[in-house]
Amino acid sequence: MRKKIWWLTAAALLLIGVALLVLNREQPADTRYTGAYRFDDGTLVVVGPRDTTDLRFKLMNGETGALWPTDEHGNFEGGTGWAERAPVTNRVRFQRNSAGDVTALTWQRVGDDKSPSGNATRLPLRQEIVTFPSGELTLRGKLILPEGQGPFPVMITVHGSEDYSAVDHYSDPYIYAANGIAAFVYDKRGTGGSEGSYTQNFHVLSDDTVAAVQYVRKRPEIDGDKVHLAGYSQGGWIAPLAAQKDGHIRSIFVGYGVAVPVLGEDRWGYVYALQQRGFGEKEIAEVDGVAAILADIFDRGENRWSELSRALKESRSKPWFETAKHSDSIFGAIVGAEMPLWVVRPYLWWKYGRNDPPFIDRLYDPAQTLAQLDVPSLWVFAGKDSSAPTQWSVDALSKLQADNKPIEYFIYPDAEHGITRFRQKDDGARVTLGFEDGYYRQQVEWFRKQSGLL
Repeated sequence: MRKKIWWLTAAALLLIGVALLVLNREQPADTRYTGAYRFDDGTLVVVGPRDTTDLRFKLMNGETGALWPTDEHGNFEGGTGWAERAPVTNRVRFQRNSAGDVTALTWQRVGDDKSPSGNATRLPLRQEIVTFPSGELTLRGKLILPEGQGPFPVMITVHGSEDYSAVDHYSDPYIYAANGIAAFVYDKRGTGGSEGSYTQNFHVLSDDTVAAVQYVRKRPEIDGDKVHLAGYSQGGWIAPLAAQKDGHIRSIFVGYGVAVPVLGEDRWGYVYALQQRGFGEKEIAEVDGVAAILADIFDRGENRWSELSRALKESRSKPWFETAKHSDSIFGAIVGAEMPLWVVRPYLWWKYGRNDPPFIDRLYDPAQTLAQLDVPSLWVFAGKDSSAPTQWSVDALSKLQADNKPIEYFIYPDAEHGITRFRQKDDGARVTLGFEDGYYRQQVEWFRKQSGLL
């Protein structure tokens, strides 16, 4: 009877998973307005999709905001801040030529003279949707070329953990192309127009990055000796792996990535949450004990389910339990799901255990990869990152610097993950305002310097 219930549960979870997969299938984004626009005073703004209908704009000084369509004729409006519509402070009208192509925009600022107003011309950046092979799969990419004659240096965007199309949604590559650096972005396997199944396996994903490198180096518009990688968040693990596998990488930029083991990054999820609530080393050590059992089960396949059940039963009365339960960690994901362990067990098998290679390399430690690399790299961190352990990463990189590795790092002391500015509410919640001023210029200057353009 117990076995029958187990299999019925597993089957039900499988059906639920398939249903969710269908419901969450990625919807196409409106990319008609995507591109880089320049105002008469030289100010650059890039525009890209925020979702299927709305847009997001970004300025080089870190200002950003959302724009909502008000009609079907290219008129949009938005407020001040990350995702505020009201009160309206931005009115944008996109202009088309006789062929229907978007060529410019008119920007009206309402009650705010800090951001640009007037007309901005869409830069004639050449872009091409392409496909390229990675093993037995075909992946979709987009090459964006600067104005002028090549061959150009190129930066390849190495995605984070997102499960949506980078080709359709990423607008940052237009910043680099507008500054003389070709940009290549591609849909990770299982997303957008790329074949395969979505995964967070760094070794698999770094193979895809190497395939992208091999593709762009064959393009006549690209200087094959000036190929750079830019890894963001989880991409900070992937980009160095790809550079280790391919000997043609000129430099690496890592934005808000992690230079410590994956298990260390996961641990930071509950350490940060506990510290924010005033808990100390004693409470953190108690959570560490339960997390170690979870890691043995989840990552090493050990049968410690009975121990986990006892540990969780004892932990529920602890003052730290609710905080850890809602943390961004495996502890939070498993315990916060509020499912009986006899349900969690088949679910974990369905989602992770049947995958070969594993869905995610949670035992991966980047130390050896970074120690073997002699490729120049710049790491940019958020000093108040709630998702990644900045100080732990800085400590690891400092040791590599002491070994004369060509590593630089920079910390925006008041930034959150994503190098974003925020204000903190009374309850501790953070409201995102924009990006740090200097962050985009820093990237452009790094790539131009490493390409010999400065």
